Amino acid sequence: MRRTNDIWETIFSYLTLVLLCSILLGYFFSSLAFGIWFAFSIIWILKIKQFHIQKAIIPFLCFSLFSIISVIWSVDKSQTIHGIGRQAPLFLFAISGIFLPKISLLEVRKIFNRFSVFVCCLATILIILAVLRYYKYEFEEFLYYHELVSPLELNAIYVSYVVSFCFLYTLQDNVGKVILKTIKFVVLGFFLVLLSSKMILTITVFISAIMVFFKIKRNLHRLILLGFIFITSVLILVFANPIKNRFVSEFNTSYTEILNEEKFEKGRVYTGIEARLLQVRVFNEIINSPKNYLLGVGLDASKKEIRKVHQRLNTPIRFHTYNFHNQYLQIFAELGIVGLLIFIISLILALKRAFKIKYLLPFIIISMSLFITESVIWRQRGILFFGTLYILLFTLDNQNESKEQLR
Repeated sequence: MRRTNDIWETIFSYLTLVLLCSILLGYFFSSLAFGIWFAFSIIWILKIKQFHIQKAIIPFLCFSLFSIISVIWSVDKSQTIHGIGRQAPLFLFAISGIFLPKISLLEVRKIFNRFSVFVCCLATILIILAVLRYYKYEFEEFLYYHELVSPLELNAIYVSYVVSFCFLYTLQDNVGKVILKTIKFVVLGFFLVLLSSKMILTITVFISAIMVFFKIKRNLHRLILLGFIFITSVLILVFANPIKNRFVSEFNTSYTEILNEEKFEKGRVYTGIEARLLQVRVFNEIINSPKNYLLGVGLDASKKEIRKVHQRLNTPIRFHTYNFHNQYLQIFAELGIVGLLIFIISLILALKRAFKIKYLLPFIIISMSLFITESVIWRQRGILFFGTLYILLFTLDNQNESKEQLR
């Protein structure tokens, strides 16, 4: 019986690995991988016939259910129905996660190690392609940000989200060959810098410094890693390069103008902070009644209102289709204070659990930080990546792990 359970657990871990890898390969592959993963999870749950309810996932289930029933009071029902289709995986993740049997820490670490190798290989391929395109066209932008991952039609911020997790996992993992870990650490770190997502880079450097200081016990190793992080940061910020320019440009933010100007000049250039401050202003104009504050306007029902406000403000056309670029604001606008409170409770429970499962603590911190600048779980890649790791966090069993496995 024990051997049979081990086989099912192994198959589950491979399907989880495939699901994580598929997130970076396209919507068709990720949708297919998720469908197979969910079907197997349900079959496994029914087979063992032992339902151990993960109570900590219930708020996450309530949040996904609340998103669905928001169609009742939505101001744009057709758009909400479309949004429900996109958000369905969150509900299915919660359903399976509540009843899934415990997964051993050893299996989860195998998933993360193999996934980080896959991301490392993918990063290497994308860097090589970027260099080849640069030499062919002599266009520097091919080496950075969205252009770097454009061959796979990926978004640099969401790729940074994944790469940051793999980088920090590699940094804290104390098992495996040193040479392989060093290669992964260097490649992932270099790739993360090239992706140049300001929020994720900043948080990753901050978490890395803390991890090195508290986790690395040998003073020499600690000094080398801290020195590497410091020197890399200085080189990026001192010498002229597109990455430095992305950080420096934020100092040109005009807070007063963004929050008070009645109509903006055509062709105006906006910093990242200004673009997000505009969305805060849009939120204040959309949410204007007690009902809206309590329950929101409905899942995805803010799109038309966002477009109207941006048209009046004469902002660039691309802004008209933006979401709020802030997960907390997005939820507040569309699901009200009720939905936001449920979501925050889900995050607090995840953070509490992550302090016990140290391998996933960086993931939760990165997620909570990234939610300030991106509506992560309002996009398919964000939904699948966050949902997968969120469920693994609560289904992971670290009680019976031997000391040798943890060395």
